[in-house]
Amino acid sequence: MKKLIAAVIAILMCGSVFCGCVKTGGNEQGNGIENNQPSDGDENTPDGGEEENPDDEQQPPVEEKDWFELLSDDYKANLTADGYVRENIGDFSQYVGTEAYRTVATADELVAALADAKYHYVTNFDEETKTFTQSPAEGYTEENFEGKVHVIEITEDLNLGYYKLSAEAKKQTAIVEDFCRRNTNQIKAFSMSDMFTENGISQFKIENTSNLLIFSKNGAKITHGGFKLTSDTNVVIRNLEFDELWQWEDAPDKSVGAVGDYDAFGWAYFKISFCGYVWIDHCTFGKSYDGQIDYANPVYNANPGTAFRAPYGASGANGLHISWCRFNAGSDEKDGYLYKMMQKIEDDYQSGGINNLYYKALRDGGISFEDILYGIAIPQKKGFLCGDDATFSGSYEDDNDYNFNLKLQVSFSNCVFKNLEDRLPKLRGGNAFMYNCVVDSSQYYVYRTKLRSAAAASKVTAVNSSWKCALVSQGIVCGNGGSVMAENCIFRGIESLVKHNDKKNTGVYVQGGYQLINCSYQLAAANSPYVGSTTDANNSFPKDYTGKLKPEFFAWHTSDGNAPFAVKAFALEELEDNLDNADCGAGVRNKLADRLLKSKY
Repeated sequence: MKKLIAAVIAILMCGSVFCGCVKTGGNEQGNGIENNQPSDGDENTPDGGEEENPDDEQQPPVEEKDWFELLSDDYKANLTADGYVRENIGDFSQYVGTEAYRTVATADELVAALADAKYHYVTNFDEETKTFTQSPAEGYTEENFEGKVHVIEITEDLNLGYYKLSAEAKKQTAIVEDFCRRNTNQIKAFSMSDMFTENGISQFKIENTSNLLIFSKNGAKITHGGFKLTSDTNVVIRNLEFDELWQWEDAPDKSVGAVGDYDAFGWAYFKISFCGYVWIDHCTFGKSYDGQIDYANPVYNANPGTAFRAPYGASGANGLHISWCRFNAGSDEKDGYLYKMMQKIEDDYQSGGINNLYYKALRDGGISFEDILYGIAIPQKKGFLCGDDATFSGSYEDDNDYNFNLKLQVSFSNCVFKNLEDRLPKLRGGNAFMYNCVVDSSQYYVYRTKLRSAAAASKVTAVNSSWKCALVSQGIVCGNGGSVMAENCIFRGIESLVKHNDKKNTGVYVQGGYQLINCSYQLAAANSPYVGSTTDANNSFPKDYTGKLKPEFFAWHTSDGNAPFAVKAFALEELEDNLDNADCGAGVRNKLADRLLKSKY
């Protein structure tokens, strides 16, 4: 009986313990967190509440993790300066709070900052050893020849149109030039847009500059200007938007030649030559007139004629890496410059004007404003030209030219390309490595099909046989010993995924190689995507019909013949979500802010 009573008492005591853990008044009792609800009528405490327990302590609030720290290791690795600039880009956070950090809010301030970033040195070439040494230029010493600015933070949108620049800025001819100064005859002959006549186009030169970051924390927009990089190394461009470097090509006189070819003006956002390492990251690009980015002349220690172009402190190696960028082609936003430009041309047509005979031929031929807008005006005609057609002597029928260009190295990672017609990239020699990229030309493909069915090309050539409406659909264009590797990429809406179009050279100077590894290809919405690799037997990727561009011709132009680096590949089914990440995905991303000063994460 005593054992039974003891058991009952034990059970009752346990029950009281469990009751002490019941939630009351929205707070848990007995969990170490103070209950702030007063207990009316408790005579054992001065304020009528519960007696304080000296052993109870307030628990610290749970610390919310930084969004960046929640990213996977693979994602962070992809945000790091990678590809062909891996381990060759510095840490610019060291310049914060120093005179080497410059903020600019106007075009004049940008000109001044670029001038102060320039190095003043000479390069001396030894013909016998084929090596060079560098020393301060005349009037400079070891103490003051280096650039005084290493970080340029752009805080406001900048209109770099030549007509908008101050007279003082235009005096700085070593930095600024009129991007149309050689095209007076074309300007007179063509129907120039308000975009051009009101703003003009500039080219800003970044020359003989090392260790420079140009960036914006707030994704500032740069319009009506491109950049020419020569003899630079460790130059970084991050988190900037570039736009308004295109106009509709047309003429009021049917005798004007080559309308529709878009070769009259050389406007591009970046032209890069004789450089060491250049990184373009987290930028957004609108449509440009003559290509987005051109990259050429990788060798600057070949002979006396080119050695003087060597960047200060460079080793002779080169690499261009384009990462986390969004190439959007044109925009159909009603308040955007491109739509307004096209609407004005349509209004001119409707009123019986003859300022745009090319456009008139299309409209008279039954082609709608919408089809012209989405099939010609919005798509990006040319993408990326990598490698000179004739690097030094003027022809690839020269071993030196051929071998020099094999040293070219360019990588694209984690980028999105929309409505691109051609050249992703066009590679003449060297290696291009694409990975974790999405190339979606689906919209263009739909309207291209409509325009081809409507015989758009014949309608404009009926006005002038030299006028063009090519409507090409090409992706990787490669030759002259070049090789392109695309790994873990998605391609949509491209008819000729790989293409060889060199009709000039012969023999070894012609053929190119490519490999597609774990890539997805879909021509039209009605087609199912094909996922595979060119190493798969009987794979379904389109092939080059000339037989001069083949997977078996692929080669890594490295000392050991092996891949120069390994990539961190995202799963294909997660790729687009990763590139669309609102915090740090492709294109300008304001949340990165001060992290943009770092090159490793």
